Amino acid sequence: MKKNIKYLIFLFFLFFNTNILFSNEIKNIEIKGNQRIDEETIFTYLNLSKEKKIKEEDLNVLFKDLFATDLFSEIIFRITDNTLFIELEENPIVNRIALEGNKYLKDDELLPEIFLNPRDVFTKNKIKENLQRILAMYRAGGRYAAVVEPKIIYLEQNRVDVVFEINEGPISKIQSIKFLGNEFFSDRKLKGEVMISESRWWKILSSGGKYDPDILNFDKENLRKFYANEGFVDADISLAKGEVNLERERFFITFVVSEGERYKFGNISATIKAKGISKKTILDAISISDGDWFSAKRLDDTVIRLTENIMSDGQPFVAVVPKLNRTDKNKVNVNFDILPAPKKYIDRIIISGNTRTLDKVIRRKLRFAEGDAFNRSLIRRSKTLVTNLGHFANVEIQNKESISEINAVDISVQVQEQSTGSFSIGGGFSSANGAQASLGISENNLMGKSQKLRFNLLTSERENRADISFTEPFFLNRDISFKSDIFTTVQEFTESKYDNEKEGLGITIGYNNGEYGRQSVGYLLEKRNIVAYSGASASVEAESGDTILSLVSLGNRFDKTDNRLDPSDGWFVSNNIGLAGVGGDKKYIKLTGKAATFKKLFQEKYTFSLTGNTGYIIGLDQNIEISDRFFIGNNSFVGFQNAGIGPRDKNTDDSLGGNFYYTATPEIKFDLGLPKELGIRARLFSTIGTLSVIDTNISNYYDNSGLRVTAGTGILWQSPFGPIRLDYSYAFLKENYDKTETFSFNVGSLF
Repeated sequence: MKKNIKYLIFLFFLFFNTNILFSNEIKNIEIKGNQRIDEETIFTYLNLSKEKKIKEEDLNVLFKDLFATDLFSEIIFRITDNTLFIELEENPIVNRIALEGNKYLKDDELLPEIFLNPRDVFTKNKIKENLQRILAMYRAGGRYAAVVEPKIIYLEQNRVDVVFEINEGPISKIQSIKFLGNEFFSDRKLKGEVMISESRWWKILSSGGKYDPDILNFDKENLRKFYANEGFVDADISLAKGEVNLERERFFITFVVSEGERYKFGNISATIKAKGISKKTILDAISISDGDWFSAKRLDDTVIRLTENIMSDGQPFVAVVPKLNRTDKNKVNVNFDILPAPKKYIDRIIISGNTRTLDKVIRRKLRFAEGDAFNRSLIRRSKTLVTNLGHFANVEIQNKESISEINAVDISVQVQEQSTGSFSIGGGFSSANGAQASLGISENNLMGKSQKLRFNLLTSERENRADISFTEPFFLNRDISFKSDIFTTVQEFTESKYDNEKEGLGITIGYNNGEYGRQSVGYLLEKRNIVAYSGASASVEAESGDTILSLVSLGNRFDKTDNRLDPSDGWFVSNNIGLAGVGGDKKYIKLTGKAATFKKLFQEKYTFSLTGNTGYIIGLDQNIEISDRFFIGNNSFVGFQNAGIGPRDKNTDDSLGGNFYYTATPEIKFDLGLPKELGIRARLFSTIGTLSVIDTNISNYYDNSGLRVTAGTGILWQSPFGPIRLDYSYAFLKENYDKTETFSFNVGSLF
């Protein structure tokens, strides 16, 4: 401010005293007050020499040039006896930068963002700019109440220390979220559709309830998309605003909504203008029909399915363009134009963002290469495969026109790496296994090669285990995985009154079988020691002692689910065949299989699944021992205790396991209308199945292959303390000797 005032005074003086100033020609220039900056440097800034004559219009330019250098706190022009005297006062030099009061953001986080360093010229404008940068960092962390006060300490030799005194304040939370103009959907429903959320006690371990203007703007578009997916074609979010209280500790969010009319799909048709495309291919991909509520997402999904189906039929160069026509009956007619598209090929594949992961690790998961025909379905599939590596927080695959080739595109694969190593301590409690805890050290991207090295310790009331494993995902530079595992464990089977002490090693080789299939070949060498408890079944006592298991296995899995961890759409089948007898004491064939299908219902508000499991073990000229039989119950058959189904010793009431079993579980998962950030869902389920058939040297035992049926309901909660599952179930069909339970639960997880 002081410099600006002096500048204006100078201009005023210059304007009203032109005649006086230039009554005599300026022949000399004298500079006074400079200490660090020599005259030659100043003349360079002025683009002058001492002998250069100065014209009237030059004075204003000279003053501006010096003013712009930020080197001087005071500049005075004075003319005496044909001499221009330039009197200067230099700005100080920064001696040191310091921060005080910061705890949330450390010095090593703040200092790199401050554009002011020791030996820089000090100006108040620079202080203001850096003060705003510090405040911006705190606001990015949700601390809008943060206060930063600059303290300037003047030192000798025209130096200053700059100290930013910081009061970080609390995180500014969202007090309330209000919606104006919504009639069809409640405030509660709309709150579940936006990312921003109100501050609540359960969010203490998350970022929920924190104000973020970027998320607020993103939610404005989220709401518009939500309404469009619910049939409100004309819906508009005219305002998304956050207001803060005087203390800057609480925000009040307001969305202004204009819903408009709700529409349904009308007539659905397709016009094929490209050659070689069958009507069946088109019909198989169209899942929307006349009378369904209009949904922009379902429309987009249909376009994608149409494109993928057509490309799968060998027609890669097509474009699917939906044309919409509204009717006066609140319907939207849709016609899909199937058009020939220009033939495009992939010129270059550019991978970026991977500072640690090798390029070849990413390229191996891409389903396209340079020179291939451009195929959007393969790009979508590649994105899924790269994401499933688990090395990246985000994966984006984009295409743009090639600058070097005609009718070609460049593919950009952008990844954002995340931490792949972990030291974990986990724990939990379940009605089946009691208290449990684990300690693990793992690295899932060793040396950037996607190799996995893991060491785990597990202890619970039923099991103690230690194992170390190593996985090479590209064995012999092929898409073949090689896994080795060494372990030792002690399992307590209290339902059968014995302990199983095991140690051994395993090797597994896996390879792809088509785009969605995976096969594996494994070998397991295991030493077992069955230790029977006092009072155990005669069958268990007869099998006590050491045995060697040598097992070769072949596994298959075909997976077309949308998410392996929490699928909501698609299906998978898997099976495994194990042959024991290539060495060792045991000789049998063991068959297991699993299949499941998932489907979204009622506008994707519900997820239906049907899961089936089966297993059969056949002895080869010997009985199947208890340590190799199947046991089901609790998690595998909710409504029964652990090992609560199947053959049982009449004298000791010990569970003996069985050689054959099957289960089938239909299930529906759905939200309870609670805020999404709570992570609470409910489920309705039923399980049918049985376990029967044993080889034993005793005759006094129960064994009935009759059907068992349970049904129940449960709560699934992804809590801040780990997943929690609570189930209530009832056994409608059972045998008198079965062990049932109506309530089961699991708290926490092992990781």
